[in-house]
Amino acid sequence: MGLKTKYAPAERLTSEKLRQQSRKFENNGLLEDFLTTIPAIFIIINELRQIVYLNNGALEFSGLKEVAPAIGKRPGELIGCIHSDEEEGGCGTSESCTYCGAVNAVLESQRTGKKAVMDCRLIVGPEENAYDLRVWASPLEFNNEKFTVVTIQDIRDEKWRGFLERIFFHDLLNIMTSLLGNIELYKLENHNSNGIDHIKNIEIIAGYLLEEIESQRLIMNAENDSLNISPELFNSENFLKDIAELYRNNRLINGKKVQISLDSNFTDLLTDKTILRRILGNMIKNALEASSDGDKVTIGCSIKNKKVTFWVHNKGFIPKDVQIQIFSRSFSTKGNGRGLGCYSMKLLSRFIEGEVFFSTFKEIGTTFNLVLPLK
Repeated sequence: MGLKTKYAPAERLTSEKLRQQSRKFENNGLLEDFLTTIPAIFIIINELRQIVYLNNGALEFSGLKEVAPAIGKRPGELIGCIHSDEEEGGCGTSESCTYCGAVNAVLESQRTGKKAVMDCRLIVGPEENAYDLRVWASPLEFNNEKFTVVTIQDIRDEKWRGFLERIFFHDLLNIMTSLLGNIELYKLENHNSNGIDHIKNIEIIAGYLLEEIESQRLIMNAENDSLNISPELFNSENFLKDIAELYRNNRLINGKKVQISLDSNFTDLLTDKTILRRILGNMIKNALEASSDGDKVTIGCSIKNKKVTFWVHNKGFIPKDVQIQIFSRSFSTKGNGRGLGCYSMKLLSRFIEGEVFFSTFKEIGTTFNLVLPLK
């Protein structure tokens, strides 16, 4: 019986057949001379997506020092994709792989016999580092055998610039437009009580502006591993009351409610309050966006096994295709280039020794959790 798969074929060649294929490329001096001099990540795979050749760029990216351990692996296994060992069949065989641009580029090239180009988001290694990659897959027939040439480019900087343009500047422009509009209204109506209302609106909008700038600063510092941690001792009940009050006036509220669960247990804890507020804030904002008018978003806190769990619940359900990608750096349900909330939760939680995860069911809704050690 063959290996089970939920997507791409799981079968692999024998070790002897792999060695035969690999030797064909090892003994090609022209290929070696050319590919060892270029910094791009270059891999040749067989029809079962197993590596038979890779250049120095691919070797360096994988962290391996020798070629031999890479032969026979699939690209995701070489790079260390967190989904590559979800199924016995390895890279390309899990449900998560269904949405992977890398394996889909390879499969399309194999199916059509033409070049395919796709972007993919890989979460790599135990620290779950995020990579945005562009993958080119091209057919190659060599010595009467079919192979696929895979070239990989790291496009994190390109994606990040795109996010800054589409998220940061887009949101800032919207906030500033609203701010200026309220200032103009105040000028027209400062002789009556409406002027006071406009001043309050200006205050709220200025707060959104500050929040947006601070959010982007935190994410960039976290990605550069230069985020300063400032632990302080505080009570979780007071913290939740403050954050619930803050989001009762949020622009996303629109008839929805934010309330603290009566089942909560509270404690004193020592952690970075700013980072915790940012993570919980993103959870609440996502919950509000997923809720309808009149819905309740419930937040809470529980203690178990010397750990404290903060959680945010709403009635919405997250579809399977979104669940699989939800913590990826450049994935958003809000359209191309919109939103970094879930990614930033996961990213920031590492700096306070936290773990972020979620559960979602059609019958009871979605709960995001942040677990922290009690100190």
